[in-house]
Amino acid sequence: MPTDQKEALIIVEQPTELGRDLRAELENLGWQTLVTNSARPARKLIAENPFDLLVLDETTLPEVQLTDILSDQPEKIPIFVITTQGGTQLQTAPALDPDALLSYPLIPAELHDALTQKRTPPDTAILGRSDAMQQIRESVAQIAPTPVSVLITGESGSGKNLIAEAIHRQSARSDAPFLVVNCGAIPETLLESELFGHEKGAFTDARAQRSGIFEAADRGTVFLDEIGEMSLSAQVRLLRVLDAKEVTRLGSTTPIAVDVRVIAATNRNLQQAVAEGKFRQDLYQRLRVIEIEMPPLHAHPQDIPLIAQNIIQKQSDQLSMPPIEFAPDAINALQQYHWPGNVRELINLIERLMVLSKTRHITAADLAQHLATTRVAEPSYLPVLAGKTPAESDRDLLYWAILEVAKDVKELKAYLMQSMQTSSPQSFPIPIPIEETEIGYTEAETPVETQALTEKDIRPLRELEREAIANALRVTGGHRERTAKLLGMAVRTLYRKIDQYDL
Repeated sequence: MPTDQKEALIIVEQPTELGRDLRAELENLGWQTLVTNSARPARKLIAENPFDLLVLDETTLPEVQLTDILSDQPEKIPIFVITTQGGTQLQTAPALDPDALLSYPLIPAELHDALTQKRTPPDTAILGRSDAMQQIRESVAQIAPTPVSVLITGESGSGKNLIAEAIHRQSARSDAPFLVVNCGAIPETLLESELFGHEKGAFTDARAQRSGIFEAADRGTVFLDEIGEMSLSAQVRLLRVLDAKEVTRLGSTTPIAVDVRVIAATNRNLQQAVAEGKFRQDLYQRLRVIEIEMPPLHAHPQDIPLIAQNIIQKQSDQLSMPPIEFAPDAINALQQYHWPGNVRELINLIERLMVLSKTRHITAADLAQHLATTRVAEPSYLPVLAGKTPAESDRDLLYWAILEVAKDVKELKAYLMQSMQTSSPQSFPIPIPIEETEIGYTEAETPVETQALTEKDIRPLRELEREAIANALRVTGGHRERTAKLLGMAVRTLYRKIDQYDL
């Protein structure tokens, strides 16, 4: 129970029992309470009175517009939300980030724990109410005060850099430098110089001595983004920094002591890279003292309204433009979208809408042209379904090409077998129609008439095919479509054969 009496404002609409139960429990714990059933008088009450706690019934959230009043308070007022609908209404007030969610009917022990628990203010850069994001916030708060190395994994654009910044900001090194190096953006020949520094004359362009990132970040934090792109030689030097807490500039043999915390991030599978010999096992284990995996945006869609609202506010300030707002159907469209580019794609989308939208109210129809999935462009005659990935389209094209080749082979065999049965070389038989659709063909029995033939009577297939095509062209007077029909082969196959045999 608090030693000093504090005041709580309760906003409850339905049911009426909720207000009575809340007031009774809080007053048992030594709180003074004031209950109202509307957000309108609450705005005035909060503006005029220094409340120590705000308790909201979830059913009142659609009409709550208190964020501007709360932002003017000298200290943040803790907000408790009583959920009577499973938390579904929280999405309608994304800017109202509650300190505790309590279910109804009330459990006194939960309310007491929420009131007495020492709460660390949340890092505003890590947004989201989902279990995954709450777990990440807790992990950051737990590991930030320690000096251990951290490996952050996750898809590109998922916000790994925000986690690294939050760890530094909540650590004892927060007043020291936080330096970022993108290992994939710096050429391999320059990366070691950038990280560890160099002496004058160490290489061709080393015209002066230069300190590296690790020296510049002494007592601070170095964030190595895309660590999976680092060369093996640079990995050896980095391992030395982690193990011995010292760096040696290129062209020097004198080690320099450094006190630096290393946070690394990657969107690659480093375990696979280790197995392939592209990443050192010992460095992987040294970096992975603590691993934080950032979930892709589509894995926690319930956080999208809150993240979008935060991005809108930042973009509005940066662009000096009025903010946009998403209609409920637009929010639903955002939550249904797969987000291959993750949070970075959401930022780009909102920035585009801020600039291009004629209205500040965005509907699902407005989003349709921006969230349309990319389709594979292909000629109309190709039997490939639209909307597939390039790899899937290539596989389908290869499959159909194999079918065409198999069909040509079967047509050719059928023609040759019938041609060999004819007595007159000038006669031109009609090919046997082929019914099978599967790849491959069934061997036909050897005709009785050919059993007495000798090796001298056998002519090469290429020669027979050329002769057959030439005869068909003469019969049709060079009309290629009729020739193809007569031969029982595709027109494009005939054109290819004509070029092949120079007819």
